[in-house]
Amino acid sequence: MRYADPLGVIRLSSTLKKMDKQNKLVPVEQSAQGLISQAIDKGVSVETMEKLMTLQERWEKNQAKKAFDEAISNFQKSCPVIAKTKKVLNKDGRTIRYQYAPLEAIIEQIKGILSDNSLSYKWEVENKENAIRAIAIVSHIAGHSETSSFEVPIDKEGFMTAPQKYASALTFAKRYAFCDVLGISTADEDTDATDVNKEPDVKSTKAKIMLLLRTLGRESKTKAEVEKSIKDLVQLPLSEKNYAEIVSRLEALVKERDEYENSQV
Repeated sequence: MRYADPLGVIRLSSTLKKMDKQNKLVPVEQSAQGLISQAIDKGVSVETMEKLMTLQERWEKNQAKKAFDEAISNFQKSCPVIAKTKKVLNKDGRTIRYQYAPLEAIIEQIKGILSDNSLSYKWEVENKENAIRAIAIVSHIAGHSETSSFEVPIDKEGFMTAPQKYASALTFAKRYAFCDVLGISTADEDTDATDVNKEPDVKSTKAKIMLLLRTLGRESKTKAEVEKSIKDLVQLPLSEKNYAEIVSRLEALVKERDEYENSQV
């Protein structure tokens, strides 16, 4: 059996051991509670009792952390690669633009494994002026918890209503924070938004931008209209050096809209 001297257990117990006929060391698994029990029986000083109580709290926290780490390790061994079950179709209504794993689908696939390992979860939400932050909290029955957070900006000029923007951003943030704190991976990296450009009629970056604008309900025929739509949606001037970033931001808006619409089905 292993012995230790956290917070000076051996030093603190020396007084008790003088009164202990067997004069034995206390095993590390019993050191805190055992010494406190002995201290109560022997009437040691308040100062010594306080130190022993601090020792017990630290020992319990350490044991809870060990139990949590073991539970997470077992969870990750049993957790499957999460299937991307939600399909988003192209405008033709037949071909698939991309697939993703909705939060509720992720939870459905892992809730049994979480329960088997005495793990639970919850979220906290922080609202900021132009963003929302979701904090995923995973706890073990022994008392230890770990957190991870993910922040998503809220586009004030986007196509959705204010409640829709909030709901979409919150769902997105919760999903990423949840996967991160548990170490969950999906079937492949979340390149959902970048797949929007795979429709066959998109042959250039300019055409891609026009397609994305139409997808977002911004039919822009003149250059001035295109420039205004780009400025409204992604706050960037329309110039060749910005094309890649414009496409990336527009694709993110398409993804955000699609995930919200699919969550309402």
